[in-house]
Amino acid sequence: MTKKLQFTPTLALTLHPRVYQFAIQNQINDLEQRAEFESFVSHCHRGMLLFDVGASYGLFSLAAAKFDGNAVAVDPSPIAIRMITRQLDFNQARENIHLVKAAVSDVNGSLKMLSSGVFSEGYLRFVTGRSHRELTSVGAITIDKLASEFGSPTHIKIDVEGYEAAALRGGRETLTRSSPLLFLELHNQLVTADGRDPNEALDELQRLGYEALALNGSRLDRSAILREPIIRIVAQRSAPAVGHDSTVRQN
Repeated sequence: MTKKLQFTPTLALTLHPRVYQFAIQNQINDLEQRAEFESFVSHCHRGMLLFDVGASYGLFSLAAAKFDGNAVAVDPSPIAIRMITRQLDFNQARENIHLVKAAVSDVNGSLKMLSSGVFSEGYLRFVTGRSHRELTSVGAITIDKLASEFGSPTHIKIDVEGYEAAALRGGRETLTRSSPLLFLELHNQLVTADGRDPNEALDELQRLGYEALALNGSRLDRSAILREPIIRIVAQRSAPAVGHDSTVRQN
């Protein structure tokens, strides 16, 4: 039996019971994720095109569709894709949302991922230092490739559990040409624990001429971002892109 959930005064979605519980826990009870989702909803409009990178249960895509926009929901998990498919019919969104079962990266082809079990068996994330026997091969696609197939996005949401820098690198042409509004979840602690540098995603944003903003629209400096284990930001284009071999790091 489906359940209807009112997220904001302007947005209600009809959800599978499993997705309803997930949304209550994350988009309603978790104050930071609630603020992120409400910020995204406030930027939705007719005719928008969202690339929902790391779509999970597709709530951002469904929100875009409710405002007469379109979305491309991208996730490597077959569980996620099956659940989003069910939500499409519940919300009359089949014409508005395209599904792509793949991981978004800086390469097209395939990647190895770990079944993380964060939400349930079958959810996948990038890791280093694991044996190939522990990993699953999944299809990989870049933001630039998505744009060549579906058109230039007006909005991009990226939630890829520590692989944000690679996702941004794979969208350099699109971000430079189209300047979409970005909603990013930066997993600084996870990136550091995996032996990588959380500055990489911020360096990429800076090279592309993007400014990092808090969910309320105020400016965020790099040190404030890096202090948080996980932080959700909005990024908007404020300057021309610079050469990708340039040194851009500033504190």
